[in-house]
Amino acid sequence: MSQNIFNRSAGRYPGQPLFASGEVFFGLRFQLCLFVYMFLISAFTAEGQRLITRQAGIQDSVFNLYVDFVRSATVDSRYENSTKFSAGLNLALSTDPKCEFAFDSLGKYKVMIISPDKLVRLFTWDVEAEDGTHTFYGFIHSYNRKSKKYEVYKLNDQSERIKDPENAILDNTKWFGAYYYEIVFVKYKKRKYYVLLGWDGNNRITNKRLIDVLYFTDKGFPKFGESIFSTENGKTKKRIIFEYQAGLFMTLRYDEEKEEIVFDHLSPSNPNLEGQYSFYGPDFSYDMLQFKGGKWQYVKDIIPRNDKSKSDKHFNSPK
Repeated sequence: MSQNIFNRSAGRYPGQPLFASGEVFFGLRFQLCLFVYMFLISAFTAEGQRLITRQAGIQDSVFNLYVDFVRSATVDSRYENSTKFSAGLNLALSTDPKCEFAFDSLGKYKVMIISPDKLVRLFTWDVEAEDGTHTFYGFIHSYNRKSKKYEVYKLNDQSERIKDPENAILDNTKWFGAYYYEIVFVKYKKRKYYVLLGWDGNNRITNKRLIDVLYFTDKGFPKFGESIFSTENGKTKKRIIFEYQAGLFMTLRYDEEKEEIVFDHLSPSNPNLEGQYSFYGPDFSYDMLQFKGGKWQYVKDIIPRNDKSKSDKHFNSPK
């Protein structure tokens, strides 16, 4: 029988090295690539963990400033701690062009609300003075399609200096201050804007609720006010402001399912007191604004649904 020169059981020729030179090279290269890959994964993981830790640290620091503000024992300390919180929040937002800071704690306490399209975040709060008047503070953190990053706009409350506020076009430098608790995204044809529901403590005699509109210019700058709201008397306003007796509760909420803004109808306690808003309050009837043809049309005497929005469950006043 002739000798089989190929050893089938070993899978190689007699005397052939276990690995050819090419196989050795391939094995070393594979090990090197694997090492580099594992090193990079480790480096990226460590860097990612450091980034997460840094982001969490910044957010915790900002929230601690907010807690200090809320716990302020005197009016002077409230103003001082509000200034510190504002500075810390401004710094954090300015270093967050990708909107990576979640600020979950601020969201939980309704200091921050987020638009349904996730492109706008609003931060608002207020300080009550000794005389019961309120000054509001805040920021807009919004995505700018031109710069392709999130920009920060500080809100400057100029409520007392705004003449005819229901018909004024405003911006972040001249803002009718309010505590916003709900934001509604509206798209009609080529227009996109945000309807805002807010509260204004005003003073010890009257409180206010308002319906405003926020939109952005082609360059990404914020604007408030647009002639899209009809009122009870048939007039069109750029925003609607309700004023009523301090300490009373007024419902103002958005019904997402029906796409309607529902609110208490306000009346004076006596017909002879018409126009004296310190005597106004809910009269157990309800009205609404219904979106039709690009406008919010006023509808009287509706029967609202019994369920309340999450905002109403959370919100009575910011105190």
